Amino acid sequence: MMYNKIIVYSQYIERNMIIMRILYIVNMDENNRKGLFMATHEKIKEIMKCHPENEYEIISVQFCDKGIFRFLKKLTGKKTYDRTSDEFIYDAVKYRKVYLSIDLKSKEIEKKDDDQFRFKEFFEQCSDSIEKCDMISCHWGYPHGRIAYWANKIYKKPYIVTYHGSDVHTMPFADESIRKKVLEVMNNAVQNIFVSRKLMETARELGHAKDNCTASRNGVNAEKFGIISEDKIKEIKEKYKISGKVVGFAGAVNQVKRADRIDVIFESIKKQDPDTEYTYLVVGDGPLKSSLESRCKEKNLNVVFTGNQDTDGVRDFMNVMDVMIIPSRREGFGCVVTEANACGASVVGSDAGGIPEAIGIEDNVINDGENFEKRMAKRIIDVIHSEINRKELSDFTRNNFSWEKIAEVEYKFYVEGEK
Repeated sequence: MMYNKIIVYSQYIERNMIIMRILYIVNMDENNRKGLFMATHEKIKEIMKCHPENEYEIISVQFCDKGIFRFLKKLTGKKTYDRTSDEFIYDAVKYRKVYLSIDLKSKEIEKKDDDQFRFKEFFEQCSDSIEKCDMISCHWGYPHGRIAYWANKIYKKPYIVTYHGSDVHTMPFADESIRKKVLEVMNNAVQNIFVSRKLMETARELGHAKDNCTASRNGVNAEKFGIISEDKIKEIKEKYKISGKVVGFAGAVNQVKRADRIDVIFESIKKQDPDTEYTYLVVGDGPLKSSLESRCKEKNLNVVFTGNQDTDGVRDFMNVMDVMIIPSRREGFGCVVTEANACGASVVGSDAGGIPEAIGIEDNVINDGENFEKRMAKRIIDVIHSEINRKELSDFTRNNFSWEKIAEVEYKFYVEGEK
């Protein structure tokens, strides 16, 4: 079995060099390198960098529609999941891809309490990897966490699960069967890591009562997110015809991110601060983009829609923003907050999930409820007209929330769990 393998003779504990084989089971789509993808990748990459004495293998569990289930989805115009490559490499880190079939039979098995057979394809392809590993680190609670759960039952391998958002605050609350299974995963884990304290509290609401849990926020890649040159900012503004104060949104343009109300926020800013020139940015794509774009045109709002951007593009647009908004209805942590701060942009957001923890400034957190959009607009205007030292904000964020520090929180549980 091919491992991301680097061995150096450098670390000794009580005169014995620790060499562990760590198997990662992740939920990562190489065609959507944002949010969950980047948070998982950056943490794993940093652990590998700081602890090269270990052996690592990373398996990205993906899905493939088959049979009548695939036919019906195509017939109704729904997105199908297809088998593509067997691996991908990003930042010199290799990800092996293992596919689980989605068909009528698999859907039926998922409903059962004993869902071990649902993961038969995984165990047939990965039994050697599981047998060799000392610790399993799983990123995503369901169904990925169930694979770790059954690997523990069958192979007696300890596991840790990191939860990122909707695997706790949405899926288990929408389906009682998933709730029971996620709780089994949590109860049986060496440790459960949540990307925010709020998400950990939500797990308590779900029914998790054991002490095997901790909150560890996501970090920021200081090499990728930071302040760019004034010449580069000027170039971007000229290219996209951006002028005045800049308020932006970066993320999936969907219901969960409250993208259906972004135009209302922008319009409220315009009404409350008519003497200030504004350009609004929407960086990203999603199912609500077309309707949002139409409403912004109808309201005569000066909005630039950039579409999806790679990491460098997101960084550049964050540098152009004076204020970034994150009005989400639900959120695990909100990596985009830390990334924006690293680029010198202030952030105003909702009180959903871990957003308040990520923002860290109480006045910049807007409670949900009546006149939400109007209240958010008012705070954005206040921040726009205040004195913010972009460099100080960037330096503080990059120095205090590096992935190196945050990755060590997870790694210590590998050592403790392997004993």
